[in-house]
Amino acid sequence: MPIRQIRFTRNLSLASLVLGILSVAIVGLAMAGDQRPPGRSRPEPVRLADGSASQPGEVRNLPMGEPTPAPRQLAVPSRLDHLEPTTPVAPATIAPATAAKPEATNRGAPLVPVPDAKNLGPAEIEVTSFHGITPGASTRNDVEKTWGKPKDSRKTDTGLTQLYSVDPFQRIEVAYSSDNRVTSLVIRLERGFPAAQVAEQLELSKVQPVLVSNELGEVLGQSYPERGVLFSFEPATDPSKALKKVTHIVLEPITAESFVLRAETNIDIRPEFSLNDAERAIKLQPGNARALWLRSRALTSLGQHEQAVTSASEAVRLSPRDARYQLTKAQTLRQAGRIDDATQEAEKAIALSEKRPHVKARALCLLGDLKGSGTHPDQKQAMQLHMQALQTAEGLISDKHPAIRVAAKEVLLDAHLGALHDITCGAWREKERSAENWIVKATEIAQNLIKAESGSDEYLFRVSTRALSADVGLQGKLDPVKWAKEVVRSGEVLISGAPEVGRKAELQWQVALSLYDVMQVYQMRSNQDEALRHGELAIGYLEKSGRQNKSPSAAYLLGRTYFRMGAVHANNRQDHRTAVIWFEKAVPLLGKSPPQEAMIDIGRLGDSFVSMGVSYWSAGHRKKAVALTTHGADLIEEAVRNGTHDRSVLVIPYTNLAAMNRELGDSAGAARMQELAEKAKGSTIR
Repeated sequence: MPIRQIRFTRNLSLASLVLGILSVAIVGLAMAGDQRPPGRSRPEPVRLADGSASQPGEVRNLPMGEPTPAPRQLAVPSRLDHLEPTTPVAPATIAPATAAKPEATNRGAPLVPVPDAKNLGPAEIEVTSFHGITPGASTRNDVEKTWGKPKDSRKTDTGLTQLYSVDPFQRIEVAYSSDNRVTSLVIRLERGFPAAQVAEQLELSKVQPVLVSNELGEVLGQSYPERGVLFSFEPATDPSKALKKVTHIVLEPITAESFVLRAETNIDIRPEFSLNDAERAIKLQPGNARALWLRSRALTSLGQHEQAVTSASEAVRLSPRDARYQLTKAQTLRQAGRIDDATQEAEKAIALSEKRPHVKARALCLLGDLKGSGTHPDQKQAMQLHMQALQTAEGLISDKHPAIRVAAKEVLLDAHLGALHDITCGAWREKERSAENWIVKATEIAQNLIKAESGSDEYLFRVSTRALSADVGLQGKLDPVKWAKEVVRSGEVLISGAPEVGRKAELQWQVALSLYDVMQVYQMRSNQDEALRHGELAIGYLEKSGRQNKSPSAAYLLGRTYFRMGAVHANNRQDHRTAVIWFEKAVPLLGKSPPQEAMIDIGRLGDSFVSMGVSYWSAGHRKKAVALTTHGADLIEEAVRNGTHDRSVLVIPYTNLAAMNRELGDSAGAARMQELAEKAKGSTIR
């Protein structure tokens, strides 16, 4: 592709118009009153981004850029004279600059991501050039050969800064690294112009931008990662409402930093896009721990749990003292079904987060979730940890920093829902009334997050899914109607608003999980019609998601749902032929190697195969009935060996196999199974 650069017309009348409208200056190089009078020979002092001035030759620090990989140059039209403010703006006096690029306000707060409304896809990487000069590629010799001698210059610890006039722009700041390579070009516009218009004129409208703010939520600017272009915005009188009027245009090499920022901005709503950005950042800077951390989170959102564990582990290796990375590693291990490993990592995260209480609160909540699950759950200890998380988060819900405040409220919500699980699955008094109280309180927190923090329906969706899960633990003693409706309502809102196929699939999967719980609850409440209806809804969402073709967990859930549909027909309607139709769909999915999370309750899977064997036998499929019952017995034996089932539960499969073998004329096999049944007897099962 030929090199295409910013070009400005030399037409005198147009140049005059541009100068009259735009008085363009570099960031902070001079005050408006610092114009040199005629005949003045002494060069102007150079004013830096922090507002301080120095004479030529004074050494100061300037940020260095990173090399640009495989630079391609982007044509950027010069018609900035077409840009007009949305309302008339009087010519601005150039004040001491606050920053050459929006890295911090005068409060010195670090950048944090702010979501942008657009949903563009990844763009091709092309470096932006200006009048023959490309940041990251051009050298000082190139600049002086192309633009001539600078108006002013100053040495710094890292290189040099030069001041130029490039017609019709009167002030352009060029920063160099110690090896005299251009690290940035900065143009300051005297007045603010709407970002959308500037982006369109610079052919940036097809690139997904990312807003940049400080940690107090004040929007500072907007970055275009694939182009190395950064806009700095005019400060707003109301920090919560960005004007999005461009006062500075900064050209830099393509770096990992802006891709990381955009990945973090979109991580919750566009995981596929964030994954692409994280991987681009890693390609530019392989040791970028933050990019690896974000890659792990995106992979988790897309159901790729083992890859997420690998990426999180690498982030921890590169930055072992970062509590957030440690916490994410624990979360990915939990998603992968590795509860013991996740517990160890969560404990490490707690130890690392003493100075970051919002991270500690999340780690405590996660550890509580882990202690309340697995093969040997301890609901009492889980409750203690959830209460610690709750208490830690409560002290942060009024924090002025929105990221900390919202994170604390989210932990508060999840700690309540975790305690709800502890109550419903543990040995507590008045469980039903207590559970209802915890659900009410969690709902209030979710509503606050939506109203006070501009949150989405995801919070109410989260409450409803956990309420239905709790109802399963309570054996269906709470009426599920309200929560079942809310799961479908809020789930549909989230699905329709999701901009990516992967995110839609994840939400469909979550809705299906909860509808499966609804099905179980209605079975417990002996309402088989509603059980079948919600089972069919769950299957619809699962099949639409397509996750069963990619995720063992999704395939297993779909198989379990097919099984329950058949079980309703077999056990409650004595319709084994219809049951077998459903079981034919279930067996291929459940017969595969179970996902890690299913291994916790492998005995239940064995029971399912034994039950299916009865229907197949009753429907006349005798050989398959024996095979399914034998497989079920093998799984239950494994559960007995790992201590999750008592040996007495083997009485049913052994007795069934004895009867089947006897009917098929295999006396020896029948006798062997009957002997095993007698040894396993500890209870009477018919």
